[in-house]
Order: sequence, then C-alpha cells, then structure tokens
Amino acid sequence: MKRLVCVLLLASAIAGSASAHVVYDRRTLRQWTGQARIIVVAEVLSPLRVWSAPDRSDHQEYFSVRVIETLAGAAPPTELDVFAHAEGEPRLRVGDTMLLFLDPTAERAEFASLSERFPYFTTQGAGHEWTFPPSDLAVRSLAKDWRALWERGGTYTDRRALLIRQLESRDARLHADALAELVRLRASPEFAADREGIGRLAAMTKSAERSIPQRSALIKVLDGVDGFVVADALLSLDHPGLSTRDRSTLIRACGYVDDRRITAWLREQLGSPEIEVRLAVLSSVGTGVHPGLAEPVAALADSPDPRLAGAATRALAGLEKGDNREEIDNDQEPSREIDKRDRQ
Repeated sequence: MKRLVCVLLLASAIAGSASAHVVYDRRTLRQWTGQARIIVVAEVLSPLRVWSAPDRSDHQEYFSVRVIETLAGAAPPTELDVFAHAEGEPRLRVGDTMLLFLDPTAERAEFASLSERFPYFTTQGAGHEWTFPPSDLAVRSLAKDWRALWERGGTYTDRRALLIRQLESRDARLHADALAELVRLRASPEFAADREGIGRLAAMTKSAERSIPQRSALIKVLDGVDGFVVADALLSLDHPGLSTRDRSTLIRACGYVDDRRITAWLREQLGSPEIEVRLAVLSSVGTGVHPGLAEPVAALADSPDPRLAGAATRALAGLEKGDNREEIDNDQEPSREIDKRDRQ
C-alpha cells in the first residue's frame, strides 16, 4: 500500500520597489496565528487602491479596513490602511469581514519609505483572505484558541482537539486547512498511539454529512494507520447515487491503493458510459499501481475519441514504468541481502 506523501514547497522572492515585494507561503490557520504580531477581525472598507509618494518615487497598492475586534496583540486604530507583502494581492470585496494578520511596518527596514503612510502590513495574499460572514463565530473562535495554544505551548492532545474542531465545522476552508495540519500531525510520534483521535477521524470518514472529497481526503490521511483498512474505507464511499464529479474524485483517490478489490472496482468503472469517469480511471491507472488493468486500458488506446485514446496511452506508459520498477526491485533484492550480511 502506498503511504501518503506530502511535499510542502516554500519559496520567496524580493524585488526592489516597495510595491513589488513578494512572499510565497502556503500557511495554515495555526501558522498564521503563531506568526503574526497582531490579529484582528476587520471589515473591508475599500477595494484595492494605489498610493503614490508626492515625488512619485514610490507607490503601493493598499486597502482600507475597520477593526471590529482585536484577537491578539496591541489594538490598532479603528480604521487603517494596509498593504499586502505577499504573492498576489488579496481578493477582497467592500463589506467583507475577514481575519487580518498584521505586522508593524516600521520593524522592516525595506519598508522604511512606507512606514509613516502605512503603519501596518499583512503577508496575506491571494488565497489567504480568510473572509467569513459576520455571524460566523467558528473562524474567529479557532483563531483565538490557536493563538492561545501558541502562547502557552500546548500539547499534542491540545493541537489534535483543535484540528478535530475544525474538521467538525461545516466551513469547507476550515476542513481543508485542518487536513493540511493533520498531515503534519501524523508525523508526531504520538499520532500512531492516539487510538481515541484516530477513532474519531475514522468515524468522520463514514459520515454521510461530509462530502466525498472530504471523506476521501481523510481516508488518505489515515492510510497506513494500524487497524485502518484504506481499501475498505474507500470502497464504502461508492453508491449508485454518486455524481460524476464525486465518482471521479473517489476513483483518483483509489489510484495509489495497491489492493485487488480496488483494481477490480476500477475495472468496473472503465466500463462506465460516462467518459469523465473513464478518463478518471485512466488518470488513476497512470500511477502504475494497478498492472492488472493493462489489457482493458490498451483496448481504450484505440478509441475513436482522442481524449480517451490519449489518456489510455499515457496510462499504459505509467503501467509499464510500474512493471519496470517492480522488476528492478526484485533484481536488486539479492544484492541488498548480501550488503546486509557484509555490514553485519
């Protein structure tokens, strides 16, 4: 069985002018609350605007907000102008309520020319807006509790409890954010021994109130946990009423699971009358984990539909690579054993 592999890529680039500073960092809510000096709930008062220095030597895009509540740090003025030091400008609408993570501009030497005009900046960019309805207390409550956890140095159990709270929320962003954090959490030595936590997560994979993407993502997080059979969990999500999109999502989640029952189910899906479902299977088979599907995939390579033919050809290449890797591993096994004996 293939274990879940997560790669987090962080990069940064800094250009010369104040308006071109770029930071790229896919942070979670937990990380935001620990890294920002000030956290506020704010109402957006303006769209993005451009400020220019009187001598035209500098310019900066910014937006205006009204601070509704300060969750952490020293309270800023009720109304203030903020610029984003981020990858892409935040997508905001006038009237939005948002979590805003602020840092003092004066503490950054590269922003010396901006500090008088803009006392605060944020590293929130496109995709990190954290907007929510004013009546929604879940996001602000979690932000407070994550910050408190940072300040008191919480335990593994504290962190797990907050993540489960996020997963229990109906907010899809909180759910996705918690999944990213769960991948990090499972690297903790406590995770494998946390039967209560694993049990609660496993129960969520069975909840019909959750979407198929949410449930299949949780199943992948639990892949490799003792006593959790990922093939059983994934196959349990299949039912006749699945939409094409959900069925395709489930198929792709099965692509990395080396199990005969999964292979047989994928074979059935190759016979679907819906071309999107068959394309999803071909994409999934390209992982090389299901060599038993080579024959029906090869038949689709001659399809008159160019999408199916192209996808089948690519899938066959993936299946072939999978076979080659297995042969190489088998060929090298004796030499590994000899090396082991030599080291002993």
